[in-house]
Amino acid sequence: NCALDSAVAISGGLDMRFEAVYYRAERLWQPMLAQTLRDDFAVGKWGERFRARLTKDQMKNLMRAAHVSELGKSAAVAYNGFRDLDHYYSEMSALGDIPIEEYSGPSLEPQRRIQSLSIPLLVIHALDDPLVTFRTVGANHGLMHPTNLTKTGTGNLLLLLTKGGGHVGWPLGWFFFLNTWKWMNDAAMSFTNAVDHSRKEG
Repeated sequence: NCALDSAVAISGGLDMRFEAVYYRAERLWQPMLAQTLRDDFAVGKWGERFRARLTKDQMKNLMRAAHVSELGKSAAVAYNGFRDLDHYYSEMSALGDIPIEEYSGPSLEPQRRIQSLSIPLLVIHALDDPLVTFRTVGANHGLMHPTNLTKTGTGNLLLLLTKGGGHVGWPLGWFFFLNTWKWMNDAAMSFTNAVDHSRKEG
């Protein structure tokens, strides 16, 4: 029984395990992001909590993390007691309980997480996202093909995949700073309003 009427995931992923092998982002964008995340949160805002819970070696690994996956391994995995990065990514993903080899099969087992999706979920993702690979939300074949994904469970999964938009971006026009996050906010609002309208009529 879900307390929500609908949900929207923006620039997230349905299976974050693919993020562990996003090598282009590890080389280009993630080092800058990892440094900011480490400095602002792991050392700054929640530094005392991390130091209280992690061993000295774990803190060293956290300070040396060069990209987001390493940061996840040394911070999120160690801090929250996950076995490893794969366990962490599996638990945070709607498709994380599906063995990768099942993706090429004809159908899913009924007990899979995505099969019990009880409310409309809109996943908005740009294929050029430099931080979260498009592979976390789709593929050209198998279960991860968008057509197959949207047929899972009770049909409550909707995908809005765009060719461009970056990570939590979708800039509009030459003076994009005047409409910061407008496109994605409008998309999310249109979806939630449509769900609300449908519920009231139905």
